[in-house]
Order: sequence, then C-alpha cells, then structure tokens
Amino acid sequence: MSRGPVRRPTQADIARLAGVSQATVSLVLNERDSDVRISQATRERVLAAIREWGYVANASARSLAGGQNKIIGVFTFEPVFPTTSVDFYFPFLLGMEQAAAELGYDLLLFTSLGGERQVFRDGSTRLSLADGALLLGRDPNVEEIQRLRDTGFPFVYVGHREVSGAPVSYVAADYATATQQLTERLFELGHRRVAYARIGDGDAQPSRDREKGFRRAMPAGEARRLTGPVWTLESADDVAGLLAEIRHGGITAVVAEQVLLAEELLACAERHELSVPDDLSIVVLGDSTGARRTGTPWTGLVVPREQMGRQATHLLARLLEATEPDARRENVECPLTPGATVAPPRRQQ
Repeated sequence: MSRGPVRRPTQADIARLAGVSQATVSLVLNERDSDVRISQATRERVLAAIREWGYVANASARSLAGGQNKIIGVFTFEPVFPTTSVDFYFPFLLGMEQAAAELGYDLLLFTSLGGERQVFRDGSTRLSLADGALLLGRDPNVEEIQRLRDTGFPFVYVGHREVSGAPVSYVAADYATATQQLTERLFELGHRRVAYARIGDGDAQPSRDREKGFRRAMPAGEARRLTGPVWTLESADDVAGLLAEIRHGGITAVVAEQVLLAEELLACAERHELSVPDDLSIVVLGDSTGARRTGTPWTGLVVPREQMGRQATHLLARLLEATEPDARRENVECPLTPGATVAPPRRQQ
C-alpha cells in the first residue's frame, strides 16, 4: 500500500515535537534579528527537532545558515526561458548564473502559477523562499514592484526602473550616453538633418533613455532648428510613409531604436534605389525585438545583457550583506559597433 507523498513539516510540527510554542520556534529561527533571547537549552531542543524533521530544508529556516539560504531568486514578468543562445534573455540569465556561481549562490527561477505572472498571490509572495531576487521584464507590473519594495524584501531590477515613492535598486544599460555618442558622430560626419525613429511605446523607460541621449546630442542655438524630428511608428507597416517623410524633409541620417525598424527602412530604401549609407545613414540602438537578423553590419550600440546580469547579481549580493541596505543604481556601458551603415552625406546641406 502506497503511503503517498510525505508532507513537508511546518513550524507548528516543530513546536509540538520540541514542546514549545510556535512563536518560540519562530524566535529561534529569527533570533539574529530579534531583541528577544531564547535560553540555550530551549534553542537546542528546537534545533534538534528541526534536524529530526528535516525542516532545515525549508527556506524559512534561514537563520541556520547565518541568516541566508544562499539562494537568489529570478522572477520574470513574461516568459523568458531561453530556447536558443540568440534568445533575447539568454545573455541576462547566463550572466546571472556565472555571477551566482562565483558568489556561492544558487539560482531559483520563479515562473508564477499559471495565468498572468504575479509577484504576489493571495497576499503573499513565494519570492521569500530566496534571500533576495533579480527581477526583469519588458512590461512589468509597477504596482507589484512598489509593493515588494514596501515589504523590505531585497531585490534588484535588471534594467532602468523608476517607480513612485522610494527608489528601487537597478542595474541598467547606459543607453543615453551611447546614443549621444552615436548621434554626435553623425554631426561630426557632416549630417545636419538627423531624425530619431522607433516602433511602439515611446513611454517605455529604455526608449526614453535612448531619446534623452539623442536630444543631448542636438546642436545648440540656431542650428537646433535644422535637426530632424522624433517619430514613433505604430508598426513596421508605417516604414514606407517614414521614408517618404525622410526624403521630403531632406533628412540624411536616422537614429533607429530597433533593428527591425532599421531592416525595414533599408529594404524600403533599396526599393526606391537609395543607398545606405551614401543616401541615408542609419544608426541602430540595439533593440533586437522582432529582428530578422539579415546580417547587415549595423553601426550602433550593443546592449550589454550578460554584463547587466552579472552586475545585478553582484549588486544584490552586496545588498544582502549590508546592515542597512539603501537603493542603489548602477549603469553599464554600452559598447559601440562601427558597422558599415554610416557615412558622410552625399550632398552637404
């Protein structure tokens, strides 16, 4: 006759076996952070019960490991488990895994329990199974991030993340600086009408950071009138109209937020017998969402995903070791690629 699965012991089980209250068990497990002290005899009795029942395997017994389980959680707001090495999130996870191994931590991936991914469910969060967590996702639930911050649970967001109220810790790509450098390069080559274009939500933080860098590179004074606009397209289907606006406005260089946009713009230009980069220079800002990867040697920036994962893991480890951790923000430099899609304008304006 099968006995069925063995139930995991609870604090109540430990309390009954040790002959103490459940509150006493909790105090023993969290004695390091409590003003209440338990006698050594009582403490040993509780610890003996914990060992006998195997309760040490439960994440709640973190005081037995010096206050930590040496587990870092990874929570994603959308499915990101990589299927190939070119998966967008693969480098993030690779960097996290490497850093966690160096630091002596295990990684625990949280995928939520069906339906919409949630940090909190039924008033609690399973992230507490870990000492702290790394959060990532393109479209996170900001209210859940705020709530997690307010609980005091340590976490680091991978990517620039601003929320109302107290700040949160994050490690972000320095899109603004890299975009500014690339745009300034266009002006140095002699371009005067330079435009910025993207597909989709211009309010997303990475998009705002890139646009900030573009605007910082704009010339001062009267020359500012001659610069191009910022365009936000609803989809790649709007690229033909974009090219028409580019030609009508005398624009000779475009800073494209997404690889997909640059690919569509290149194809559309070739259909109109325009040369890239001779007739139109294109800079790409690293967003590979939806890209077909045509092999074009784009001039642009590289999103340092692996380094962001590593640095975020190291930052979280420092927060876990800090007596009074404060929110910390770190930027990672974006490498620039020279590519072959930028050249001096064919005709000086």
